[in-house]
Amino acid sequence: MSEENDNIAPLNKDKNDLMPDDQKVEQVNTENDEKNPIDALNSSVQSMHKICQELLQKQKNLEKTNMEIIEKLRSAEEKIEKQSSELQQILQEIQLKSTETNEESDDSTVPLENDNSLNTASSDFTKTTIPREIMPTTGKYFVLRQIFKNVSNMKDNDIRWSEIEEHFGVAWSMSMCRKKDFLSFCCLQSTDTGKWMIEVRQQLVLISNRIEKVREGTATFTNIGKKCNTSGWSSFMNWAKSQKDFLLDDQLTVEVHVKIKKTTGIYKDNLRSFDETMEEFSDVVLVVNEEKFYVLKKFLAVHSSYFKSLFLGQFQESKRSEITLTGIDADDFQNYLELLYGDNPIDEITVEGILLVADMYDTPLVIRKCEEFLLKESKKTLKKKFQMSMKYHLEALKEQCLDKIKSVADIRSVLPEDIHELDPSIMPELLKKSLALHDPQ
Repeated sequence: MSEENDNIAPLNKDKNDLMPDDQKVEQVNTENDEKNPIDALNSSVQSMHKICQELLQKQKNLEKTNMEIIEKLRSAEEKIEKQSSELQQILQEIQLKSTETNEESDDSTVPLENDNSLNTASSDFTKTTIPREIMPTTGKYFVLRQIFKNVSNMKDNDIRWSEIEEHFGVAWSMSMCRKKDFLSFCCLQSTDTGKWMIEVRQQLVLISNRIEKVREGTATFTNIGKKCNTSGWSSFMNWAKSQKDFLLDDQLTVEVHVKIKKTTGIYKDNLRSFDETMEEFSDVVLVVNEEKFYVLKKFLAVHSSYFKSLFLGQFQESKRSEITLTGIDADDFQNYLELLYGDNPIDEITVEGILLVADMYDTPLVIRKCEEFLLKESKKTLKKKFQMSMKYHLEALKEQCLDKIKSVADIRSVLPEDIHELDPSIMPELLKKSLALHDPQ
């Protein structure tokens, strides 16, 4: 029997020698796995841990890239504004030289008699080939657009008004007037609050198919001291010239581009303090229009992907104790923080400013609360709610607005003066509504 075993052993050895190398390795690994199952498990865990680390690193790199893009965009906007100011100075010099050689009365730019606060930076682009500057559209920016009809029938001192529009809690409108041989424009602002002041940059544009005429300047609307709630140009253009160059089918198309720079006294009293009295409870200071807000980094990071990247990402700002935020209003940021900290600052006046900040800093909680107010409590017009639903991507509000459209008149009421300003994604919905109204069956 022992001789048979001795004979079998060499045979097995010969079989192992004839086995391919990969099978030998597999056999060894199998034997090792059977002997060391814990080692195999540890190896798998280490592999998974390595994969997770790589994914986290990629996520951090992506957040860093997003923040860099945001900062570059903001830096670009600041450079554009600076270059715009320089361009305006150059254009003023061109205008002055043009005025010296050509004393046509329609080239003069005169502030309205009751608006001493307007510093006009006139630019007559009907006489130059320099394209008009595009005003930055971030922050509190809006456009009043009106098509004035039957203009040729206007007599001396006739005034035409645009519809009143509400933007950022304030009512705005513009007027056109014929004053003897001149065409006059002004922008009107009104609010029911106490003492208030609004600083704006505005650009008035007269439009035709081939040319534009632009006037631009800064203005301060206020009811403090010497009241002044209008600004504009009493001699914007020679009347005959406006009829010749800008009248199309007896209609005059006018735009007023407005960028609100600062507001005072428009909003309610603060519900909570974020000033230096909160310094011991904060770990960072955020500066908005020279006003300081003492807050907690991680609290903001929990609610906002922007602040998460800013404070916890791989950026120089994450190590700073004081960071400046641009493109927003201090009052709006105050209301935004109050809402995050549990107070309720939302009302008809504050809601759009809060939404602007929440949308900019990607804060779902604040956006949701603002949308709930607009859905359940707000008395804003259907047109205004519809505009806000598209601008701030409020799907529930958009659906509510569409449900409230019951007639062709309702459809007309929500359409902007310029149909090209309407979000293309909403056109099919309005078309369906229109077809349903014309063919109820």
